[in-house]
Amino acid sequence: GDDTTYYFDDIELVEGASKERPQLPLGFENSDTEDYTWGVFGGVDPAEVIANPDTNGNTSANVTAITKNAGAEVWAGASLNLNGAIDWSAGTTVKMDVWSPRAGTPILLKLEDSSTNSGSGAETFAQVSVSTTQANMWETLYFDMTGAEGGFATTTIYDAVVIFPDFGTNGGGETFYFDNIEVTADGGGGGNDAPTTAAPTPTENSADVISFFSDAYNDVTVDTWRTDWSSATFEDVMVDMNATKKYSDLDFVGIETVANQVNASSMTNLRMDIWTPNATLFGVKLVDFGEDGGFGGGDDVEHQVNIENPANNEWVSLDIPLTDFVGLTKTSNIAQMILVGQPTGTTTVYIDNIYFYDSGNGGGGGNDAPTTAAPDPTQAEADVISIFSDSYTDTAVDTYRTDWSSGTLETTDINGNNVLKYVGLSFAGIETVASQVDASEMTHVHLDVWTADATQFRVKVVDFGADGGFGGGDDTEHEIAYDNPTQGSWISYDIPLSDFTGLVNKSNLAQYILSAAPANQATIYIDNIYLYK
Repeated sequence: GDDTTYYFDDIELVEGASKERPQLPLGFENSDTEDYTWGVFGGVDPAEVIANPDTNGNTSANVTAITKNAGAEVWAGASLNLNGAIDWSAGTTVKMDVWSPRAGTPILLKLEDSSTNSGSGAETFAQVSVSTTQANMWETLYFDMTGAEGGFATTTIYDAVVIFPDFGTNGGGETFYFDNIEVTADGGGGGNDAPTTAAPTPTENSADVISFFSDAYNDVTVDTWRTDWSSATFEDVMVDMNATKKYSDLDFVGIETVANQVNASSMTNLRMDIWTPNATLFGVKLVDFGEDGGFGGGDDVEHQVNIENPANNEWVSLDIPLTDFVGLTKTSNIAQMILVGQPTGTTTVYIDNIYFYDSGNGGGGGNDAPTTAAPDPTQAEADVISIFSDSYTDTAVDTYRTDWSSGTLETTDINGNNVLKYVGLSFAGIETVASQVDASEMTHVHLDVWTADATQFRVKVVDFGADGGFGGGDDTEHEIAYDNPTQGSWISYDIPLSDFTGLVNKSNLAQYILSAAPANQATIYIDNIYLYK
C-alpha cells in the first residue's frame, strides 16, 4: 500500500534440519536435534517433554511427563523409539529418576525389539517393575534387567523404551515425571537396596500392645535378635533417623524371648513392617514353649505363616491375625519368633515395629476371618482343571501373587483346609504362563470367596493366544465385577465362561487377576479356584 516494489529471486523449497531419534542416556535436553515423540496407549495422554516442574532433587531443565487419565487401562503407558540398540557395556541395570504422586506405585520399565512389534507389543522384550518409595518428590529407581520377565540378553536389540506408570491400576488422572534414563553398573550403587524413609508409625494404643521392637512403644526384653543357630547376618541400622533391624543373606533367623516369655493370650494380631529389595517369600514362625517353659518339653506348639512375593522396594505392613497361626494352639509362653526368607541365603530384609496387639475383637479376630472351611466342591475330577483346591490335583501354577500385584498373600489354614488370603488387596495376579491352561472344553470358572470388608470383587481371565506371549497381538481378556458381595460368609461363584465376552480364546489361559474395593484395603479369603465342564 506504500507503492514500494520488492524483488525476489531463487525461491526454492529446502529440507529443514532433521531430528534424530535419541539414545540412552535420555536427559530430554536436546529437543532441537533429537526427536522425543512418545507413542501413547491405553488412556495415557499426553506423554511429552516439558519444563521440569520440581527442580528440588533433580536440576534438569526438561523431563518427560506422562499423564494416566481417569479410567485409563491398567496397562496404559508410553513408548519411545531409540536410535539403535541400547549399549550394555556399562552394566545390566537401568536407572531412572522418577517423580510420583504416591509412594508404593509400581513403575514397569519394558525394553523392546521394535522389529518384533506388530502393533500390540513386541514379541521380544524384557520388563522389570520397581515401586516408588517417595511421594511428590524425585527419587532414582534401579531396574536390574538380569531377572527381567520375558528374558534378557545384552546381545538382543532393544531399541524402544516403554514406561507403564502405576502399572496394574486404572488411571486416576495423575501425572508422573521421568528423567535421566541410563544404563549403569550392576546393582545401581545400592539405589533400591535399602529404604530411604522410615516405616509407618504404628497407631495402636500402647495399652493394647506387647512390643518386641518399636520406637513407638516400650519393648519387652528380647534375649537375642539372632540366635547362634541362625543362618543370616544381622545389623542394627538407622533408616531416616529410625532404628531398624536389618537381616542379609537370610535363610532363617531366630529371635528369642526365652528368659522372659511373652504371654500373648489376650492379643489378637501380630504386626511388623518389612522392606526388602529381593524377597520372593517371607515367613514368620511363632513358637510357644508351653507351661513348662522349656524347649522340647512335650507341650511346645508352633506355626509358620508365609507371605508370598511381598512387594519389593517399599514398606509392607504385615498384620496377621493370630488365628492364622493355626498350629499355635496356645500363646501364653511365646519364646521364639523365626523369620524365613527366599531366595534362600541371599534375601535382605529390613524390619521395624514388631509387636502383638489386641484389635478389640475378643482375641479371636471376631468376624474378620472365616471359622469354617469353604464348601467342598462336587464336580468330578475328570471334568475339572484346578488352579487351587485341596479337593483336586492342581495344575502347575507359576505364582499366586505376581510381583506387580498389590497387597500381601499368605496361605493359611481354615478348619483344616488350605486357603489363599489376600490382605490390602487392590489387584493380585495368578499366573500359569509356563504351563498355560487349555480351557476350550470347559464351561465355567468356580471360586469360593470370603470377605469381611470388600465392597466389590472382580475376576479377570487373560488368554495369551496361540503365540503364548503377553502382548503378542492375539491376547484376549475379560473382567467380571460383583458389587457389594455378602460379607462374613463364604460365597460360591460359578461363572459361565460365556459371560467373559471379551475372552474369545480359551486355549492359552495364563493370567487370573483378582481385584477388590476399597483398593488396597480389602481382605479376601479364596479357595477352590477351578475350571469345569
